[in-house]
Amino acid sequence: MKRKIAELLLLMTWLVLLGTQNVVAKAAGSPLTTPWAEKIDVQNVLAEYPRPQLVRSEWMNLNGQWQFQEAQAGDKLPFNAKLKETILVPFPWESALSGIHRDIKSHKAFYRRTFEVPAGWHGQNVQLNFGAVDWEASVYVNGCHVGSHSGGYDGFSFDITAALRKKGPQEIVVSVFDPGSDQAIACGKQSNDRFADPHGYSYCASSGIWQTVWIEPVSKAFVESVKMVPDIDAGTLLVSAFVENVIKGQSVVFEAFDGNLSVSSVICEPGKTVTMQIPSAKLWSPDSPFLYDLKVTLQDSTGKAIDKVVSYFGMRKIALKQEASGIQRIYLNNQFLFQMGPLDQGYWPDGIYTAPTDEALRWDIENIKSFGFNMIRKHIKVEPERWYYWADKLGVLVWQDMPSTFKVRSESLKTQWENELSQMVRTHWNHPAIVVWIVFNEHWGIYDVERNTNTVMALDPSRLVTGNSGIDAGKPNLDFEVGHIKDNHSYRPPNCRFATNKRAVVCGEYGAIGYNIPGHIWDVDGPWVHYNYDGLESATTEYEKFIRQLVNYKKEGLCAGVYTQWTDVENEMNGLYTYDRKIIKLDKARVKAANESTRIE
Repeated sequence: MKRKIAELLLLMTWLVLLGTQNVVAKAAGSPLTTPWAEKIDVQNVLAEYPRPQLVRSEWMNLNGQWQFQEAQAGDKLPFNAKLKETILVPFPWESALSGIHRDIKSHKAFYRRTFEVPAGWHGQNVQLNFGAVDWEASVYVNGCHVGSHSGGYDGFSFDITAALRKKGPQEIVVSVFDPGSDQAIACGKQSNDRFADPHGYSYCASSGIWQTVWIEPVSKAFVESVKMVPDIDAGTLLVSAFVENVIKGQSVVFEAFDGNLSVSSVICEPGKTVTMQIPSAKLWSPDSPFLYDLKVTLQDSTGKAIDKVVSYFGMRKIALKQEASGIQRIYLNNQFLFQMGPLDQGYWPDGIYTAPTDEALRWDIENIKSFGFNMIRKHIKVEPERWYYWADKLGVLVWQDMPSTFKVRSESLKTQWENELSQMVRTHWNHPAIVVWIVFNEHWGIYDVERNTNTVMALDPSRLVTGNSGIDAGKPNLDFEVGHIKDNHSYRPPNCRFATNKRAVVCGEYGAIGYNIPGHIWDVDGPWVHYNYDGLESATTEYEKFIRQLVNYKKEGLCAGVYTQWTDVENEMNGLYTYDRKIIKLDKARVKAANESTRIE
């Protein structure tokens, strides 16, 4: 009852606030909102170019108000038909910011909108891009099926040129099906039964279009992706560009810049790898996150530019090194750096999977750093590309989890999951911030650990890989002895139980120091705390004690610690911040000093 009253009061506030912006999609009630929710411009939602490492100058944002309607299996596709509701894209339909804010029992819905192609794009092909749709999307333009995609975390694109009318409005219809936790798909912490009954450490589902949708003009042959691998020891960058519809005689020019200064340029065939010399390279690190710009030009046999994209890269190295004692440690840029970071679930009370604004994404990372952390474990969720851009730009190391499932997979869903795992690596391997891939978390949906871990290691030899994050004292057999990192989860207290000279040892989860702050609780009927404390003073004192224990374990080989967690999430009250990002729950200055003490040798 308390929760329902809170939702009703908040809904009334939302209607007043959003009514001033002529919003068709009214934000539905939510127990909590973040400070950025009221800053949303519904006419220009998440307006930043969504793919910072493959930027084109011309594009059109299709976020905003779309028509929306629940659907059942077998329903006729709604071409040229007005749908019953309006949704604010790209917020999941369960979220308050979407304006829908409900569970859809059929797990199926239709989206529809129209747009017009800018006149200046005449003669060019048009790409329709989706940052991510959870989980299965079938896309139609002017009644023509242009493509389908399965997988809730990776982006996809379709060439819609042939489906476009010569002029006037163009219609997009997207049919979405998201089985969520009912099937053994990659869904992370999402659980279908948490919308009406939040509890435990699983959270609300996040269905439908949840990242930016946009169109952009391209030539028939265009740069589809770029790969960049730095080598700081050799002072080089390996680069390659993959070109769609490549024509004989075409070539790719790469030019690296330090600000306005050109530092290197090379030319090669599309799809080939070439070495760029980066003289006196400025290294990327959390203390100095220097980024070079990279301009990539596809040209024809006469040297005429056909396509241009802008990217960036960081010169950094992550590797294991065996010290004289025999202990393996994690080295950044050939120096040992103890990595200290929070577990970050990537959830928002108003947008669920989708942050209200780009400013909110940046705020999270800036404030994590301001607590003295130098690393973030991104927990079983893959974020929009803008999140990784801010990690690169602001300077924080990232351990990237593969989203998991609690269920046993069929053979076909194993293939699907492995395809998504490979896509996660391929679409993020240019980010200097990402230093560790984590294949499985705490044995959830675990299978073929050695094979899957070796697949990731072979796919990206430039990073470290954890096979299964979460060995504990009672289940050491779930280590599998594979990968670069041996990761133990020990909440109270943190420890270094399984020291080894074969792999680096980390404590991948510990802490969960929590307490409730009235007025900032998602589930007022039953908030849940792992380990409850009286308030800020006792929680901070416990945090400092845990850090002293981590420091003592460094001599035994401990290389990193992951504190659980950055913010409260729904009814899990273990954050350094409340879920709405409004109240700090521990003494920030003391936490910062404690975190920085882990890096003192």
